[in-house]
Amino acid sequence: MHLGRGILWLMRGLLPLATVALMLAPPAMPFCRVPQPRLVCAEYFTSNLVVEATLIRTEIIGVKNDPVGIDARVYTLRVNRVLRGKAGASIRVYEGNDSGRATFEWTSGRTYLLFLFYDAAEDKSWELDGCGNSGPLSGAKAALSQIESIKASHDGWGLIQGVVSRQPQSNNPIPEVRVEARGRDSRYAATANEEGEFRITVPAGRYVVGGAASGFHFDAADLSYEDPRRLNIEPGECAQVQLVGVESATSPSPSKH
Repeated sequence: MHLGRGILWLMRGLLPLATVALMLAPPAMPFCRVPQPRLVCAEYFTSNLVVEATLIRTEIIGVKNDPVGIDARVYTLRVNRVLRGKAGASIRVYEGNDSGRATFEWTSGRTYLLFLFYDAAEDKSWELDGCGNSGPLSGAKAALSQIESIKASHDGWGLIQGVVSRQPQSNNPIPEVRVEARGRDSRYAATANEEGEFRITVPAGRYVVGGAASGFHFDAADLSYEDPRRLNIEPGECAQVQLVGVESATSPSPSKH
């Protein structure tokens, strides 16, 4: 009898703790595009807005039609400096508790370097790539240095770089693949190294990038940051792509011993 009362008392004590634990559970981790890490010179040119801004307010909002009741947040920031795009005195950044959320902590009064794209569907707010280079300004010295180099570039050249891997995309590189960037009037090529990595320096312009290797055909990875079939390279820009190779049906089967 006393044992039953003791268990009941213990359960009553643990229920509030379990509720608190659920409320304090860590948010969803980001699901990153490939290849990683995200290059500053690539994210800068694909962002609609790059700013230094200070967090002044955080709002917690409910997510519509979410049975779990996961909350999203909207951060209001004072814009201190615009590095790319146009912005008013303040901006609103939307962040769902999902695969796109930031990996850093948002702290009131702290200043951040933010690479943003606009999403009118989310209450007309800006959003960021949680796997990108956004973060506290105190740790952004290298990123800012690269941005200054990009803005000072006047040589008219850019860089296409990426990785070639087997399908499904994973840490399973395909070496020695010839990767070619085809422009309107010219072609540029490189050979992937043992890690499947390649780099092609090209003049500013539009390109289609593809791979060639015996026994494979190649396509863009589903989660490739940029689409290698439609690349527009600006001076100082770098594009970041991932190609996946699928073994051709006509390729010879591995020999058996």
